[in-house]
Amino acid sequence: MKDSTINRDIKFEKKKKGISTTSQIIIGFFVAILVGAILLTLPIATVDRNTNFLTALFTSTTSVCVTGLVVVDTFSYWSLFGKIVILILIQLGGLGVVAFTSSMLIMFNKKVSLKDRMVIQDAYNLNNLQGMVVFVKKVILGTFLMEFLGALLYMIEFIPRFGIKGIWYALFNSVSAFCNAGIDIIGNDSLMSFNSSPLVLITTMMLIFNGGIGFVVWWDFIDVLKKVIRKDISIKDFYRNLALHSRLVITVTFCLIFSGAFIVFILEYNNSMTIGSMSLGDKILNSLFQSVTLRTAGFAAINQGGLYESTSLIAMVYMVIGGSPVGTAGGIKTVTFAVLFFAVVAVVRGRNEAIVFNKSINFSLIKKSLAVSFISICAFFVFSVLLMVTNTVSLTDATFEVASAIATVGLSRGITASLNGIGQVIIIIAMYLGRIGPISMFVAFSNKYTIKNSMHYAEADIIVG
Repeated sequence: MKDSTINRDIKFEKKKKGISTTSQIIIGFFVAILVGAILLTLPIATVDRNTNFLTALFTSTTSVCVTGLVVVDTFSYWSLFGKIVILILIQLGGLGVVAFTSSMLIMFNKKVSLKDRMVIQDAYNLNNLQGMVVFVKKVILGTFLMEFLGALLYMIEFIPRFGIKGIWYALFNSVSAFCNAGIDIIGNDSLMSFNSSPLVLITTMMLIFNGGIGFVVWWDFIDVLKKVIRKDISIKDFYRNLALHSRLVITVTFCLIFSGAFIVFILEYNNSMTIGSMSLGDKILNSLFQSVTLRTAGFAAINQGGLYESTSLIAMVYMVIGGSPVGTAGGIKTVTFAVLFFAVVAVVRGRNEAIVFNKSINFSLIKKSLAVSFISICAFFVFSVLLMVTNTVSLTDATFEVASAIATVGLSRGITASLNGIGQVIIIIAMYLGRIGPISMFVAFSNKYTIKNSMHYAEADIIVG
C-alpha cells in the first residue's frame, strides 16, 4: 500500500514538473519572440517592404529580451508599424510575459487563479504567494508612471530638435531606457549625438537605474519614506529601516556605478576615440553614463569600439554582474554577486557563516548563487568560442558581444551587423538564455525529479586550493 502511494506521489510530481511554472515562463518568452518575428516579417513592417526571417527573429529576440543588439538600423530599416511592434515587444519583455498577461486578466476583471499566482511568484522570484495581484498592479502602475515622466523630460530636448516627431522619439526612448533595452529610433549612433546633453543623459540614467534596481526595492523605499513623512521615524534612520534586501541592492548598485565611472574616467581620460577630447564636465558625465549603461541598458554615448581593451575587459565584468533581482535588468544580478563576495570573505576570515549587515546568509542562497554564476560563465565561454569559430572576429570583440548578449546589455563594439547567419543565431540563443536565466533553462528541461529523503553520503576526502 505504501509503495503504491509513493508511486502515485512520484507520478504526480513528474506531471507537475512537466507543466512547471518555470517551463511556462520559458515557453511564454519563446512564443512572444516567435509572434514578434512573424509580425516583423510582414511587408508593412519595413520601409522597403521586404525583410528576411532571421533579421526579424533577431530583432524580435533583442526586443523581448530587452537587450538592444541590432543587425539593422532600427530608425531607418523599420516602418512606423515595425517600430510600434518593437516598442510593444520591449514593453512586454521589460514587464515580463507573466506580468503582462496577468495585467490583461486584471484589466478585464478576470480571476487570477492560484496557478497564475504561482507563475507570478516564480517569474519574479518572490518568497510567498501573498499579494501577487497587488504586486502586479504596482509593477504596471509604477512602470507606466516612470516611463511617462521620462518621456516628458525627453520632450524638452527632442521636440525643439525634431519637431512633433520628438514626442514619439521621447516615448520610445523612455520605454526602452526604463526596460533596459537600449534600442532607439533617433539615429544610427545611439545617444552619441547627445553626449554633451546633461538632460538626455541624466534622464536616461534615471530610467535605467529605476528599471534595474528592482520593483521590490521601490515599494520598500516608498513605505519607509511614508514613515519619515508621518514622522514615525527620523530621516537619519531611513536607511536602517529599509529591508536587508533593499539595503544590499542599493549599496552594491551604487558601489558598482561609482567604481565603474571612476575606472572609465581614469582609463579613458586621454582616449580621443571616447572621452579624451571632451571637457572635464562632459568626461565625468559620460564616464558615469557608461558605468550606468553597462548595467544591462545598452545605450551608448561614446564609441564602444574605441574603448581601450583594458576598459572593455572591465566593462564585461560589470555587464555580467548586471542589475538587481525583480527588475528589468539582466546579468547574474547584484545580490548574487554580493552573496558570493561575502561567502568568499567568510572563507578568508575563517568564519562558519557568510555575514551581511549582521545577518547570516542562508547556505541555499550561496549554492544558488554559485550555480547561477557558474552556468553563466560556462555559457559565456562556450558562446564566445563558437562566435570566434564561425566568424572572423577578435577575442575582445567576440567576448564583449557575447557578454552583452548574455547579460542582455546591448552594447557592441560594432560587429553585430557583420555577423553571418550562424553568428546571429548564436547571439539570439545567448540573448534568450540571458533573459530567462540559464538556471531556469536547466530546471525546466531536466528529466530528473527530486525526491526528498534523509540519505547522506560519506564525505569526500578532497584537497582544494
